[in-house]
Amino acid sequence: MSQIKEIVKGIYQWSTFSEEKGFNFNGLFVIVGKESFIIDPPDFDDTVLSELKDLISKYPTQAILLTNVHHDRASEKLKSELGIPIWIHKKDAANLDFEPDKTFEDNEILFGIFRTITFEDQKSPGETALLLESQKALILGDALIGKVPGKINMLPPDKFKDIEKAKQGLKVLNNYEFDKLLLGDGESILENAGAVVKDFLEG
Repeated sequence: MSQIKEIVKGIYQWSTFSEEKGFNFNGLFVIVGKESFIIDPPDFDDTVLSELKDLISKYPTQAILLTNVHHDRASEKLKSELGIPIWIHKKDAANLDFEPDKTFEDNEILFGIFRTITFEDQKSPGETALLLESQKALILGDALIGKVPGKINMLPPDKFKDIEKAKQGLKVLNNYEFDKLLLGDGESILENAGAVVKDFLEG
C-alpha cells in the first residue's frame, strides 16, 4: 500500500505521527509541469524513499524547500540519499545544523512557481508560506496548525515572544487568494481554506 498519497492533483503527501504533539508531521511532493519540489520532509522509511525515487524519475526534483528552521526534519537525510539542494529563508539559515544550498527572502517567486510570504514575530524569524498560485494552494509550516480536522490554530503561546503579535503578523495572508491550505503540522484544509483562515485571524 502506497504511503505517499495524492491529496490534490499533482500534490502528494507523506506523514509521520508525533506522539508528543498528537498530530501528523507532513511532507509534500509538488509536481508543476515536468518538475517537482519537496517541502518540509518528515522522516521516511525505505518504502517512502522508493516511492519518492519513482516519482522523481518521472518529475525531477529541483529543490527541498523549508518553510522554517524547525522543519528541517529529514531534509539533510533526504539530500544525502537523493542529492537534492536545500533552500530556506535567509533569516533562518544560520540556525540550521548544516549549511543550506540556497536561501530566499520575502516576496520572491521561486523557480517561477512559488511566491514566498514571510511573517513577522513568529516562532522563527524566517517563517515563510509558499503560495502555489497555479493551484490556489497555500503551504504553511509552523504559522498555523491543523490539530482538529477542518479547523486551524496556532502553536501554544510559549512558542512565541508575543502570540498576539504573531497572530497580527499572519494577517498579511488576507492579501492573497487561496482555496487549499496545506499544513506541515496536522490536517490540511482542501477547500474554502481562505475563508477559514480569514475567520480565524479576525476572531
